[in-house]
Amino acid sequence: MRPPSTPPEPLSQVKKLTIALAAVGGLALVAGGAVAVASGTAPMGWMWTTDVGQLPELAAVQAQLSALDACEMEYGSRKSPNRARWTGSKSRVKVVPCGTSYSVGISVPVPPELQASDVTFDMRRGSVKAPWKILVEKKQTSFPALKQSLEQLAPHLLTQYPIERQRDADRDAQWARERQARKDAERALKEDAESSYPE
Repeated sequence: MRPPSTPPEPLSQVKKLTIALAAVGGLALVAGGAVAVASGTAPMGWMWTTDVGQLPELAAVQAQLSALDACEMEYGSRKSPNRARWTGSKSRVKVVPCGTSYSVGISVPVPPELQASDVTFDMRRGSVKAPWKILVEKKQTSFPALKQSLEQLAPHLLTQYPIERQRDADRDAQWARERQARKDAERALKEDAESSYPE
């Protein structure tokens, strides 16, 4: 005859917390991995692009663009990560200043004579002192077309990016002044309304 089995010991709060944290951590890793794979498989994602920035043929472009106070640039049309629509353009370069978020990118118009419909590239670097990574999908952009486009765009960006950045700063300052003026007017209206009553 078998002795009666003893019920399992209840889990302590510490063990329960440890199990819960391990489960949440596992889910976060799975989600993070899924995001990394999704961004890598998207057009111009890390799984498809090649860094050609160190090719000797692009040394002159690297030297020119090293003077820009920017850490990201995008040119050319590409499908969005969910492949639902096209983003980017041949008629502008999105330039992101160093130390700012991607959403703060400055749009630099490209004149028609410099536009290339068969060129798409991303450029990235960690700081203004670092060389540029020039990322392309080799199956989509030929090297001669990329080199020609970069050689034409580099001097244009050197002159136009500071102008567009100043315009953005002036626009932001104007919006801030207008917003403050509205707040001041609303406050004055409330104060006038409140003090208009006899005591």
